[in-house]
Order: sequence, then structure tokens, then C-alpha cells
Amino acid sequence: MMYVALGVVGFGAFLLLCKLLWSGQRPSKNTRIILIASLVLVGVLGVLVMLSRMPWFVAAVTMLVPFLRVIGSLIRTTVSIVLLRHIQTLFRNIPGFGPSTFNPHTAPPHNADSKTQTTELSMKLNHQTGTMTGTVLVGKFEGCDLESLSDEDLLKVYQTLREEESKRLLEAYVARHRPHLNETTNETNEPPDGDDMSLKRAADILGIDITATKDEIVSAHRRLMDKLHPDKGGSSYLAAELNAAKKVMLDATG
Repeated sequence: MMYVALGVVGFGAFLLLCKLLWSGQRPSKNTRIILIASLVLVGVLGVLVMLSRMPWFVAAVTMLVPFLRVIGSLIRTTVSIVLLRHIQTLFRNIPGFGPSTFNPHTAPPHNADSKTQTTELSMKLNHQTGTMTGTVLVGKFEGCDLESLSDEDLLKVYQTLREEESKRLLEAYVARHRPHLNETTNETNEPPDGDDMSLKRAADILGIDITATKDEIVSAHRRLMDKLHPDKGGSSYLAAELNAAKKVMLDATG
């Protein structure tokens, strides 16, 4: 009678483990139940082995069966991580390849914004969203954010700008966020002169450190170009700025 009771309890624990571990649910949601069922099954199998009612290898296989799916998943994950690391090692020294090439979900660098500034405007580009923001630094609207200005006020700011670079920056903002004003601002496509760009400004535009490596420079340029290319709703001026910044930084790295 005792063996029948042990068999029923053990079989029940076995079926419960199979149901929990082989279903589509996450095991973490039933951790306590899985632990209790596992202890019960181990206890029953241990008693049966000690009483010579079951060979030890049969008990071991019986205990492993419910966990085969979990074990297989862990093996696949481990193999994938090892292979990825080997691939990264092989491609590490190839220009343009970096961790983000193999893992698209890699977090952006700590400096996740590109910044550029004139005496009249301060502009910032968020790498993740592609959103441009800016602040007026002089005149009637000094201290005002561009996104807070009405279309009429934005045109007034444009009309008061004196520097060509400031105008091109505002035109780039308009082209990206208020394209219906393009005809009024009449965006120019004159590219910036890379020879006049400082290393610090180039680094700010690309959103990387002055000491960045060639791979980091190329990666930052490619990532931003994907968001700011004219064919993707960006601006010719901003694309030219990125190209100039890349040239300045690559020249500086020798």
C-alpha cells in the first residue's frame, strides 16, 4: 500500500512538473510550485531507490525528463553567446564593425545627443528618436525653445538671423519638423566647409568623444545618416555637416 501511495504522489509531481516546464508559460511565474514538486519527486524517487524498488539510473532519467526543455534552452543560449563572441573577435579589427553591428539592441553611447551651436542658435539632435531641438540665444526670442514657438514666430526668428550657419541650422529644423514652412525659409543646400570645423565641434555633431576611435567615428556617422539623410526626411545641410564632422575626426586620428 505504501508503494502505491508513493507511486501516486511521485507520478502526480512528475506530471505537474511536465505541465509547468513544457508549457508556453515562463517557469519564473511558478517558481515556488516547481520547487515543491521537484522536492516531492526527488523524495519519492529517493525512497524507491533506497528500497530497491527502482534502479538509480531510471530514477535519474525520470527526474531529468521534466527539465529537458529548460536544459535545451540553456544550451542553445550558451552556444549562441559563445558563437557571437567568437564572431565579434574575428571582426573586431575590421573598420566599421563594432558591438552594435552584431547587437541592434545595444544601448547608445552615454553621449546620446549631437550638439552644434552658433552665436544665435543652439541645436541638439537625439540619436535614438532623430528629434531636433533648439534654443534661440539672441534677440526678442532669446531663451525660447524652437518647438515652443508658433510658425509665425519661427519665421520672425529666421528673418532676424545674421549668420548663414544659423540660417542653415534653422532651415534643417524646419525641414524635419515643420516642412510646410520650407518654401518660406527657402532652404539652401550649400555644404559646410570641413576645414573650418573644430575637432570639438565635429565630436559634438557626431555625439562622440574627441578621443573616439575610427570604428566609433564611422559607426556614429552611419547611425546618424540613417536618420538624417534627405531621402529619409532629413536635411541636406545636416547630412553635409555629418560628412564634414566625420572627415575632421578621421583626419585627426591619422
